[in-house]
Amino acid sequence: MAIHITQAGAVLQLENLATGAGDDLRLMLSPGTLVPGTGGGAGLSSARLIELGPLTGASQRVEMDAARWAALREPIRSVVIYDYAGKTALGTANLQED
Repeated sequence: MAIHITQAGAVLQLENLATGAGDDLRLMLSPGTLVPGTGGGAGLSSARLIELGPLTGASQRVEMDAARWAALREPIRSVVIYDYAGKTALGTANLQED
């Protein structure tokens, strides 16, 4: 997974994903990061999720123009794969700057 930010906007590239038929998975951005949660599990440091849309396959490229990227009120610090039907996060990755 990689996110590239330029003056033209941002591009999120996901590769090598496997999803089941009929899964209602959504791609989300979050200003939070993955942190230790209660009970030994992990959680996000922010409950705010910004939906980018459905996860559509093994590889996906999501482009955000400069206006949409600039309209985000907080810096994006993680990407979340969210099970919309089950209302739960299936996977989260913190973003790091190169």
